[in-house]
Parts: sequence; C-alpha cells; structure tokens
Amino acid sequence: MAFNWRNHDNDTVEYHFNPRLSIPNAMDLLTGLPARSEAARNSLTASLDVRYGDRPKETLDIFHATSDALGSPPPVLIFIHGGYWRMMDKNDYSHMAADMVGEGISHISLNYDLCPSVTVTDIVDEIRTAIIYIYNNANSLKIDPDRIYLSGHSAGGHLTGMMLCEDWTTHGLPADVFKGAFPVSGVFDPSPIIRTSINEEVRLDDAIAEANNALLGKPACGGPVLAVVGGDEPEGFHRQSEEFADLCKANGVEIEVVSVDGTNHFTVVDEVFLKGGALYDRFLKTVKG
Repeated sequence: MAFNWRNHDNDTVEYHFNPRLSIPNAMDLLTGLPARSEAARNSLTASLDVRYGDRPKETLDIFHATSDALGSPPPVLIFIHGGYWRMMDKNDYSHMAADMVGEGISHISLNYDLCPSVTVTDIVDEIRTAIIYIYNNANSLKIDPDRIYLSGHSAGGHLTGMMLCEDWTTHGLPADVFKGAFPVSGVFDPSPIIRTSINEEVRLDDAIAEANNALLGKPACGGPVLAVVGGDEPEGFHRQSEEFADLCKANGVEIEVVSVDGTNHFTVVDEVFLKGGALYDRFLKTVKG
C-alpha cells in the first residue's frame, strides 16, 4: 500500500519529511554548500543581485552562457533553492550553474524572503513576480523568452509545482511559458509539514497549506517534466512526486518520476545539473529539444 502520511503518528511524519533525521551527515552537506557556491561565482560570468521586486530578498543571479552552442540568445534554467521556505539562499547554489553555462544554457538562481518573516503564500507571490520579471526582461537578461526551463529543490520543488499550476495568460505571458521543468524532491502538498517541528518557523495552517497545495492545481507545461527523488529518501518524498506525476498526466503533461540510486535529499540535486551526474544528459537532452 502506498505511503499516506495521514495514517501515521507525528514522529513518523517528522521522519519522512525532515531530511535531517534520515541523513546522518545532513549538516555537513549543508554547511559545505557556501564554499562550493562561492568558488563557482568567482569563476563564472554573472550579473548578481538583480532586483525583480521590492521586498528585501526579491533578487536573482544570472550566470550567462559561455557558449552559443544552443543559439543566441540562449535558453535559460531558472532554479529555486530549498530550505523548507525558512532557510538557505541563492548564494548557496551558484555551483548549479557551473557546467550548464559551457553547454550554452544560462542559469538564473532566485532568492525569496523566508518564513517566519513572510508566509508561504507570500513566497509563492514572489516567485510568480520573478517569473513575470524574467519573461518581460528577457532582452536585458540576454536570454530567450521562448526557451525558459524551471527547476527547484525541496521547497523549491514545491514552488516549481505551484508555478506549473499558474495560469500565465492572466499575467500577459504565454500559457506554455515553461518548455520543461525539473522539480527535485518536491513537497508539492505542504500539509504534512504542519505536523512537524519545521512548522515552528513556517507557520502553516490548514488554509495556507490548502491554498498552496500544488496537488490541487492544474499543471501545464510546454515540454516534458522530470520529477527527481533521491533513492535513499524516505517514502514520503517519493509519494509526493508520484502524486504530482499522476496530476500532471491527468492534465496532459508529459512527466516521468526518476529515483536516483545512492542519493539522499541533499545529494540528489547534483545528479541533475552537474556534469557526470546520473541525469545530467537527460537535462541537456530536454533543453536541446
């Protein structure tokens, strides 16, 4: 029987949705990110801290493609960092751009304000604002607005799902603004977080969780979606991606869920966007069309 968090006690829900409990070296993995990211920023051609909105953290970094292998202006991958809506920063994930820029793909890393200073609803609003800004300012950002791809990790995976469920035509953008998406270890339904210690800072209630439940939306995408989960992640994360895939298929969106053997919640993201990763070639194939 498929895992259903509603049928379990709070300790079990915490284990399935708090990665620090299932990964012994979780803090080592997290504390190592800033140095990796800084090294990448120092070696890449970038426009940093570009403001897309007025709130304190409404900024983005764009790492420019260093090859015209895929045409000019190049396609772009937008990446939304994780941290359960309450921690981390775009500056922790600059290294995600390190290899793709040489393939002719620009990379945008989004920042957003964090709970408890804001709510998850506010964060969704900020990411929506960022997408509109990126599309409308494609010329100045030196990217192709007709080749925008979206990804996010963990809470960023949830935000990716929410953006796929947005009706972009109401904002003057094409319905298929995204030509593909790569949600990694997404928490598409944030409801189980209410029953974890994480919620002390996130401050979800039933109404906020329901309003931001991507599993209740109608996803659309102008290309394939690859939902990725670490093979060593608890079943709760696997089930979230499987349920999102079911929703996508019901709405005519091409999607595949891939579990990467030997990876956990924090290591799996490298397998998608860094050269030598198990899914790096799949990522490139999607963007190259």
